[in-house]
Amino acid sequence: MTESRNVVIVTGIPGVGKTTVINTAVEQVKERHGEDVLILTFGTEMFEVASKAGHVKDRDELRKMPTSLQRETQRQAGAAIAEKSKSAKVIVDTHTLIQTNNGYLIGLPEWVVTAINPKTMVLIEADSEKIANRRTGDESRTRDAQAVTDIQIHQEMCRAAAVAVGTITGATVRIIKNREGLVEEAASELADTLME
Repeated sequence: MTESRNVVIVTGIPGVGKTTVINTAVEQVKERHGEDVLILTFGTEMFEVASKAGHVKDRDELRKMPTSLQRETQRQAGAAIAEKSKSAKVIVDTHTLIQTNNGYLIGLPEWVVTAINPKTMVLIEADSEKIANRRTGDESRTRDAQAVTDIQIHQEMCRAAAVAVGTITGATVRIIKNREGLVEEAASELADTLME
């Protein structure tokens, strides 16, 4: 039986190097297999929905919206991604959990993952101290400070959320370590997952 799903959801907490791993993996797939992979960033999809409605002016304001509004924005973004992924090999670049003023918001609730129907859920992880250092040095984004122990807890909670996605959709769950200086290795693992 041929797998009809063509979506891989790739998650990781802010500062883990997820976007770098994704971009490198897409380049590897193009070089090795001559195939294009469409990258859809869930936050961008949410921002487009929320900004059109006049709720936010930049992406970092999304997590400060009222929780009920974030949920509705997620729903609309999930539907948009499902439509765009019908005819292409797709990576959905997103976060499993979003830190809000009222605790963690599930970034991939049932209504989103059911619409997207991924074949694989990938967690990009890194050493908690390295993540803290990357966040401190990233001047391109407004990032919330988090203690190293809180970063570790956040990654552990993301694992639990990823398993829930697998339970709901039947997707496989894979953890890829983004070790310092070894992004090509992590990207190669993701490229293999994309081509499976």
